[in-house]
Amino acid sequence: MNCHSVRESLGAYLDGELPVDACAPFEAHLAGCLACTSELEIMRSVTESIAKSAAVQVPARLWTEIDRRLDRPVQRELTPRNRFLRVRRYALAASVLIAVGLGAWAFLPLGGGASVARASTVDFSMLLDTLPNDAVAAFEKFLNRYNARPVLASEAKNSAPQLDFEIPATLPGGFRLEKAYTLRFGDETGAAARYSRDGEFLGVIFHRPVHREEFGTHKDYECAIGNHRGHAVAVGEWKLVHVTDASTCHCVLSKLDDRSELPEILKAVAPRSMPQSHSEEQSHGHGS
Repeated sequence: MNCHSVRESLGAYLDGELPVDACAPFEAHLAGCLACTSELEIMRSVTESIAKSAAVQVPARLWTEIDRRLDRPVQRELTPRNRFLRVRRYALAASVLIAVGLGAWAFLPLGGGASVARASTVDFSMLLDTLPNDAVAAFEKFLNRYNARPVLASEAKNSAPQLDFEIPATLPGGFRLEKAYTLRFGDETGAAARYSRDGEFLGVIFHRPVHREEFGTHKDYECAIGNHRGHAVAVGEWKLVHVTDASTCHCVLSKLDDRSELPEILKAVAPRSMPQSHSEEQSHGHGS
């Protein structure tokens, strides 16, 4: 066996899945090849470390870096050293992602250089699918999906200090606060609130910027909300509008016009949010 065929089979060997008749020549090659043996030990060490550790510490911005590298064109030829480094990198990435749920989570940095796993997708499809029939029920269904807990508005704000938002008692246009909630998006805390005006419903949701927002069969489009560039999904008369800054995605579900009442609503729930450029908006990966 040569180095190429051995390195292609390292994972299977480590998992005990290499055919019995291939083990003898495989191990014979390892006995005389330091590079392949080192690669095997690296993969074994990563696997054992993950199995022993309850809290996986990973490099900052791991998911973004993996995404960026996966989007690169495949090189036709690789030097032995580049092939070695690529196998090592993807073995580590795959092991980490499997450990936290087969890619359902992205790793993003927090203060002090530490990293934790948090949800990479927020799924709005269940809300949008039910929206035309009963907006309040659709909103409640979404809240229940993310473990909503009714709280005071001040408690909702204090429970998510990493976010920048407000839940005022009244909103411009006469909307009054009915309920505030804390939510759980993976390992992250979010918040939400329900408002009404003479029977007209309006909902707000706050969460950290995520890798992807899932809208099911519904499509989002770019929109301008006052001084902010955002994106929205329309379902009949309803619109779910998102305005994202560095710390927070502010989502407003309403029947309000983008140019009249809605900008004032966003000023009230996101008073410190800074206008965002189109390139920054795209970098958050919004879309369905």
